[in-house]
Amino acid sequence: MGRYVSGGYPMNISSACASAAIAVLATAALTATVAESNPAVASAAAGSVNRAELRHWVADGERGLWIQAGNLKWFYVRFTGACPGLNSTNSLVFDTRAAGNIDRTSSVVVPGRGRCIVQTLAPSGGPPKNRYADVELQPQAQ
Repeated sequence: MGRYVSGGYPMNISSACASAAIAVLATAALTATVAESNPAVASAAAGSVNRAELRHWVADGERGLWIQAGNLKWFYVRFTGACPGLNSTNSLVFDTRAAGNIDRTSSVVVPGRGRCIVQTLAPSGGPPKNRYADVELQPQAQ
């Protein structure tokens, strides 16, 4: 995004106010975009996802996971620490207590491995499209 530069002549009060307003609006839009695309800095108060509306989840190693709500919006869940076994399971239990919502008070249980406490839940663009770019396909033995 370009930066507003005066043409070298003295600015009057109305053009100074307009410049300030443009700068504030440009910064606000940029801040909102950055917060949504980077789950680590997004607000944890982003809301919750109802467990019944959970459509899909994708592990992000052992540090977090992406979850997709019924409305196809993605959220990123970051755990308070490593979540052993998360990247090698296809089964999770979402402990949401009575509320039924996946939020900062929830935890995820990896069967046979343990409980992982949710630290933050933030809107996300979803898992990277190229997350399997470095994976080499291997023939399966039968």
